[in-house]
Amino acid sequence: MFATRITKYARHAASFMLHFAHGGLLVAGLIVTLFVASRIANHGVQGLSLGSFTGGPATSAAVEEIEPEVVEVADTTATKLSPDLQRVKTYIAKRYQVSAVAVEPLLASAQQTGRSVGVDPLLLVAVMAIESRFNPFAESPMGAQGLMQVIPKWHPDKIDVKSDKGAMFDPDTNIRVGALVLKEYIQSTGSVERALQQYNGSSDPTAPYANKVMAVKAALSQAARGGKFFGV
Repeated sequence: MFATRITKYARHAASFMLHFAHGGLLVAGLIVTLFVASRIANHGVQGLSLGSFTGGPATSAAVEEIEPEVVEVADTTATKLSPDLQRVKTYIAKRYQVSAVAVEPLLASAQQTGRSVGVDPLLLVAVMAIESRFNPFAESPMGAQGLMQVIPKWHPDKIDVKSDKGAMFDPDTNIRVGALVLKEYIQSTGSVERALQQYNGSSDPTAPYANKVMAVKAALSQAARGGKFFGV
């Protein structure tokens, strides 16, 4: 009888312990589940605060950060021609059979450069007419290049073509260098005509080159005033 009771109590104890163990596991499982759920909820809130959903403040901020910066582009529109040079443009287009559209930026560059350097823009245009007939890619056997047929090796203080051998075929660069050369020669000789002869590399006392350029300049001046002088 006693052994039977002991066995019965042992079974009850074992059953109790088994239930307790299952209960403990359930409690532990519940605790773990609640902890994980809490973590997920916290991360979800953080995600919201960071703009996880489209349209959130953080998303807008991120878009703003990667959005390329808007840079103002400088106005590169050619300098507007004066009324006089507008008339000269028409004259050149007819006299030299070149496009008025193509010659306009050349005249604009001569206008701006002439004013800044201190050389009559019409003198620069006349030199272009004689030297290249407004062909910016002209090149002579002697190495004279561009609109004003400048020889770069003779003017290393004004242009360095070692880094860019095609620099003198840029109209603005060529006109600027040509104007600086003429300005220097005018100052050193004291005369536009002698400066032109030096520009041409000629010491002929009759100054044929200078006379030719000045004749073209006179025609340009006549056209600028509205005259119809197409004889040169």
